[in-house]
Amino acid sequence: MIRTLPVAPLAVALSLLLTACGGKSPGAAPDAVTQAGKAADTAAQDAEQALTAKLNSYIDCYNDVDSGIHRGIGYYTGWMKDPKVGPSGREERPIGPPDLDADDLKTCDAAIPTAIAAAPALPELDKAAKVYLDSLHALQPLTHAAYDYYKREDFEDDGYARGKAMHAPLMDALAAFVQASEVFSTALEAENDRAQQAQLQALEKQEGRTRTYYRLAIMLEAKSLMDLMAEDDFDLVQGRARLDAFNTIADEAHAKVADQEPGKMDWNSFETAAENFRREGKERIKRVADKTPYSDFEQRMLDSPSHAPQGSAGRLLNEYNSLVFQSNRQ
Repeated sequence: MIRTLPVAPLAVALSLLLTACGGKSPGAAPDAVTQAGKAADTAAQDAEQALTAKLNSYIDCYNDVDSGIHRGIGYYTGWMKDPKVGPSGREERPIGPPDLDADDLKTCDAAIPTAIAAAPALPELDKAAKVYLDSLHALQPLTHAAYDYYKREDFEDDGYARGKAMHAPLMDALAAFVQASEVFSTALEAENDRAQQAQLQALEKQEGRTRTYYRLAIMLEAKSLMDLMAEDDFDLVQGRARLDAFNTIADEAHAKVADQEPGKMDWNSFETAAENFRREGKERIKRVADKTPYSDFEQRMLDSPSHAPQGSAGRLLNEYNSLVFQSNRQ
């Protein structure tokens, strides 16, 4: 049975967690109570490091492949009159599905089994990660073969015969991937959000509002804003409040840490991405508040990674993913 895929949404990139916070500087000779406290601190830091390493392994895999596959689904199905039926053989300028060769899975093949086996056990996320990896392996030979078929324009030689034969199993594999991606990303985002909130509190308690603190705080506010504005019926009052919260922490960070060395240039790149996200957040609110309709051309570009219209969820998501990229470089 051929399953119909919706227009593929752009995948949300995930911001890597930070390393665990360092311990306090040694002082006078410790007594028994101090020793016990230090042992507890060490155990807590070890647990934090383990969780960070595990989640970052999952995030590395997800960020490496997910968005490219989602974009490619839209390109592949966009030129067909009916993606459920597949190519008729009369289309012009067909585009193949997203390419996924064996090398593209190296990060996931290395990261996911190791992360599943690592402590702490996260049953829901670990199960979702296994299904996600299995879906990638089921998809890989089908999408790679179809990609080569269209890239080499073999449809001109066989009148789309092989393209038609490949379409049904390819669409089933893509549908299975989309479902696995949604479950995996939802579980991963939930664990990542919890871990980052805990890290933010620990950072402020142990180090104060450093550049590391501000980066994480900005990313959490950006994620909150992105989640709210994903659909056009979001609450405008909440949208303005969350944008104000983002502006407040971004402005405070600029005043406190923008000129610090080392790393000033990298931080400036992060701030530029934050400013672009802030500006697009304002445009998103304006478009929804004014109920500005999308033109026919804008409708076709809504899920484009680089040409989504101003004020759309896709455009805001594109800026958010750029911000995540800059955050992960810090």
